[in-house]
Amino acid sequence: MSDEIVTPTPSDAPPVPTGPPPKVTNRGRTAVPIASSNSDTNEVPEFEPFIAPGPRGFPPLTEFLDIWEVDMIKRPEEVNKKEHHTMLYNSDYLIVRRGQEFRVKIAFNRPYKPAEDQFAVEFTIGSSPHYSKGTYIPVFPTSERQSIWTGRVIETNGNTVTMGITPLASCIVGKYNMYIAVMTPFGIRRTRRDDSRALYILFNPWAADDAVFLDDEKERDECVMNEMGIIYHGAHGDIAERDWNYGQFNYGILDACLYIMDRSDMPITNRGDPIKVSRKASAMLDSRDDDGVLMGNWSGDYTYGVAPTSWTGSTEILLTYASSKMPVAYAQCWVYAAVFNTFLRCLGIPSRVVTNYYSAHDNDGNLRTDIILDETGRIDRVRTRDSIWNYHCWNECFMARPDLPPGFGGWQVVDATPQETSDGLYRCGPASVQAIKHGHICYPFDAAFVFAEVNSDVVFHSRSKDGTMELVKVNPTHIGRLVLTKAAGDVTRR
Repeated sequence: MSDEIVTPTPSDAPPVPTGPPPKVTNRGRTAVPIASSNSDTNEVPEFEPFIAPGPRGFPPLTEFLDIWEVDMIKRPEEVNKKEHHTMLYNSDYLIVRRGQEFRVKIAFNRPYKPAEDQFAVEFTIGSSPHYSKGTYIPVFPTSERQSIWTGRVIETNGNTVTMGITPLASCIVGKYNMYIAVMTPFGIRRTRRDDSRALYILFNPWAADDAVFLDDEKERDECVMNEMGIIYHGAHGDIAERDWNYGQFNYGILDACLYIMDRSDMPITNRGDPIKVSRKASAMLDSRDDDGVLMGNWSGDYTYGVAPTSWTGSTEILLTYASSKMPVAYAQCWVYAAVFNTFLRCLGIPSRVVTNYYSAHDNDGNLRTDIILDETGRIDRVRTRDSIWNYHCWNECFMARPDLPPGFGGWQVVDATPQETSDGLYRCGPASVQAIKHGHICYPFDAAFVFAEVNSDVVFHSRSKDGTMELVKVNPTHIGRLVLTKAAGDVTRR
């Protein structure tokens, strides 16, 4: 036995891994990618067998119902678009609003026999339709069997059945595909995918069960149906007006608005909640951190784009963004607010553009507008972080707020102009107007920031050379001198 100490020799370091680094995601335990694109769809099988086929396959299914034709009743002068207030949309598709019945005519190869025949109208949205997520919805014609969307046979005329379908008042907003499925003992037989049978379902401010219900016809006509608006700018003592064509019903605008949500990777399942939709869109309307719709520019040099004062409507901006997939240059606050207004009205969320004169930008979140003066009494531009704008434009949209105590629903402030980050992105709102008016600044989202914009004190500090600060003056009435919006049904302001 030896007393000699043996020192182990270290092994060689492992080789440096080759190839691209592993992709890091925040998906957590999700087994499959989250469906976040309305344009991505999966083909639904035309035949879904219940049993394995025999040696000669399935027998001919000629004795069961066969679908000859489906009429979506989608022309502007027909009942669906009239009753759903969507006749102004320039679209070849059926556009309806949730929480309200629409009609579809189905022509079979023979008269429908309720006691023997079983069929369903199926709706799918997104790339991985699933019943539990509300992205696959079968609608049945009999009262004995119903799903989350209700269905009924309104009329039977020979081989044609007129079916009434009522989407859930909280269903996903977007573009759905529709199939007719017939039950046979051997399996489910479906119609082929047909783009002409696609339909759009929007928010419904006319339906009492919808979160965006607005029980004021004059206000509803102004904030949902009106395509022309007035945006106020200028100064408190010299108010100016700018006409704007929102164009929410123009051809291609609805698809452009859905593309904005796709581009933001917003999960399909979140698109029935106006709180989440407006908050996500608030971030996507500016390009600061997500290649959103508009690029801001306050420099005065607009060489590589269009000057903000040159825009007169939202249509060109939204269509350019949808086709180029690149931010559109350039915008300032009223352009952000106007295009955001188009987005909200197009999807059915009541909204209006609001202008605040002497609007504060609270940079540090202390609810004051701090102005630092040097020893000569002039504003120290380097050390003064807060600022006051002659005017600032944002939006107010109307929705219920089940996440807040009773009384704080209704009008909500949302702002697409990039000022400060909120939960990591440049966005603001929705913040309850009632909460701001009563000083409840703890409620989400960004109520404190909006409160400072309209109601902060302007505090002047004098800074000496040694860095000490001395309070000079407080002006509690300068900020938020006047808040204006266009009057409903009139060309005046309120």
